[in-house]
Amino acid sequence: MTPYDNGKVKMGIYYEPPLYVEYDPDMLEIQKWLIGDPKKLRFEYWCNVGYTFVLCVTLLIIYLSS
Repeated sequence: MTPYDNGKVKMGIYYEPPLYVEYDPDMLEIQKWLIGDPKKLRFEYWCNVGYTFVLCVTLLIIYLSS
């Protein structure tokens, strides 16, 4: 099964998807430290959203009370 075959040209006949080679736990830990743990990044994102929301509400209350 070739991805694209029009009768004259067979494109992708020798394509093999890349293999995920980082099975070493140490390598995965290094990547997690360099790139960032997705769970930690998601928590920091929602903390920043919450902080921005609270800041905006506080500034709105101060503005409306003056």
